[in-house]
Amino acid sequence: GALLALNKPPGLPVLGQTGEVNLSELLPALRRRLGHHAEFHVVKAPARECSGLTLLSSCYQTTKQLQQFFANARQRGQFPVTYHAVTVRVPAEVQGEIRTGLQWQKQGDTAVVVPVSVPGYRSLARKDVKNTLTRYQVLGAARGCALLQLQPRTAFPKQLQVHLMLLLCPALGDHQYSARVGRVLGVPFLLPLEAAPACTQVLDEELVTQLGLNPWQLRHLPLHLHLHRLELP
Repeated sequence: GALLALNKPPGLPVLGQTGEVNLSELLPALRRRLGHHAEFHVVKAPARECSGLTLLSSCYQTTKQLQQFFANARQRGQFPVTYHAVTVRVPAEVQGEIRTGLQWQKQGDTAVVVPVSVPGYRSLARKDVKNTLTRYQVLGAARGCALLQLQPRTAFPKQLQVHLMLLLCPALGDHQYSARVGRVLGVPFLLPLEAAPACTQVLDEELVTQLGLNPWQLRHLPLHLHLHRLELP
């Protein structure tokens, strides 16, 4: 009917800056190529750095109904969105939940998302901090890496990357938040923000060899966070 699903590659934003290729600019060409008479709207799409399922609609009413459905589902405590992630390290527990407050914080010239373990009532009321929740399950593990199923119940920018960081199992290709997971004698721990500026993800030499990457390729390794499934009404 009115719905069309695409597999978005990592690095492609839904909306981009001037002169930047983005999904919205490509929709008219896609409509012409498919011979479709109506314009497409983006119902649901992963963030720029993520890959995966992108849901389009050629019916404005359908778009609004589905977007309202996803918002209502989160408020009812449901998990209609499922991601898959490849992580560096395997979680200690095969399944569980990650709960924390999240907020934006200035770091140099950029802003990063940081966890707030016990957010205050006033910060929540002002919406400076948002309580977030992600449910996870280990689907498989090999050679120090894991395939995780992630189901966020809340929506906050970078939520899944930060939650995986708190799990001490950052996503493969996370060059922004993985630096906060340090190791001493092989035991991982969380570094303070000021001690861990964003940098190319540091991987074990054995893993780099298995991936067949040189240092230049490692800097451009994409984030292995994939929007895998959407449940529709």
